Amino acid sequence: MMFYNNQLMSGDVKARLFMVSNPSKFERFEDHEAGIFIQLHELIEQARGMGENPIALIEEYLEVVYNEGNTTDEIASFLLETDKMQTALWTLKESWDKMDDSLPTSSIMYGGMDKEEAVQLYSETTLRSYLEALALFKNE
Repeated sequence: MMFYNNQLMSGDVKARLFMVSNPSKFERFEDHEAGIFIQLHELIEQARGMGENPIALIEEYLEVVYNEGNTTDEIASFLLETDKMQTALWTLKESWDKMDDSLPTSSIMYGGMDKEEAVQLYSETTLRSYLEALALFKNE
């Protein structure tokens, strides 16, 4: 199941950064954050499978120098700790703190974009498009 919530992910950039696959609805920020970390692992592995260099992509899009190891977990952990990602996660946490649970589930799940658009955006997300979105992210 794809987790999309328009209160947490207003706009395409936030949707690309925070939309993840999970067997059930998240109930709190920490679970959502763990889902994002798993998503980063998957995107890094996918990029490698396509012959791309995830480290070079991270350095290029986020303008950072990578000095860690080469495992998927090390790369995902580094990415999670970058200033841009921490800012994005802080914004997500603030959105979780303000979320209105009284809204009907249908309005929460696809109120910001239609279901087909959300599914398409999620299915087209690659490490490159994820990093493009992260580079564009602004704390609003």
